[in-house]
Amino acid sequence: MPYLSNYRRLINRIDNVLRLPPIDRILLPLTDAAEDIKDNFGFVVLSDGSTGPFYSCLGDTLEWLRQNAHHSIGESPSEIARGLDGIDLPRSALALGAFNALSQYLLKRAGFDPTTAGKPDDADQPEGLVGIVGFFRPLVERYLARGTEVIVIEQQPERVPPDLGLELFTTPQALARCDTVLCTASTLINNSIESIVQAAGNPAKIHLIGPSASGLPDLLFDLGIRSSGGVIIDRPRDLERAIAQGDSWGDCGRKYQLTRESYPGLDSLLRTACREAV
Repeated sequence: MPYLSNYRRLINRIDNVLRLPPIDRILLPLTDAAEDIKDNFGFVVLSDGSTGPFYSCLGDTLEWLRQNAHHSIGESPSEIARGLDGIDLPRSALALGAFNALSQYLLKRAGFDPTTAGKPDDADQPEGLVGIVGFFRPLVERYLARGTEVIVIEQQPERVPPDLGLELFTTPQALARCDTVLCTASTLINNSIESIVQAAGNPAKIHLIGPSASGLPDLLFDLGIRSSGGVIIDRPRDLERAIAQGDSWGDCGRKYQLTRESYPGLDSLLRTACREAV
């Protein structure tokens, strides 16, 4: 599993250079998304406010988190992040949230604001056949309204309403005929990202999207992926209130989409972060 091996090496590099703030709290959505097939997210919040979102609807993730997430409070986010294995989905979801949180801490410590880096036009306005990996209804409906031809890859086909009339697949082979691929970051939780890259044929047509993609994108760019998005949570206390009340949390943060050209890279971030610490 090259991706996971490289992922753990990347965490070790950060751990050897920076003293990371501990996990302060873990925010979970009020309702069980599996019951009404909605998309919900949890959040790992560090003691300095750095926040890592993660998709919480795979398998029994929410049920497990409600029983076990509190055990991670006070732990180093790097230690929890190492739990990502793509097999134990609840633990992997929490691990991705921890990785996203420590990534946001490093970006902030290095003074790099990814929202100022711009984003590729083809991520927002793709042409030709668009493949969407992981059903995300608002995104699908947006493209259908534009008249864009869309196919969906979804391992849980029951999540896709039949009234949308979509061409639906449970395996990624159909991505080879797509001109653009928009891939939700749940593929990082179940470790299917490498199979997506292989099936697509040309990884440069893949954009990783969604809050769960808020981690350092070095390994994704190494795979050849065109861009990787995420969200910076600027107001973690407002986020906590929104989650507790079941309200929308979108206004608590700022979205971004990075490319290899607009991203300084781990080495540069670590050098800058260390200088700032002196």
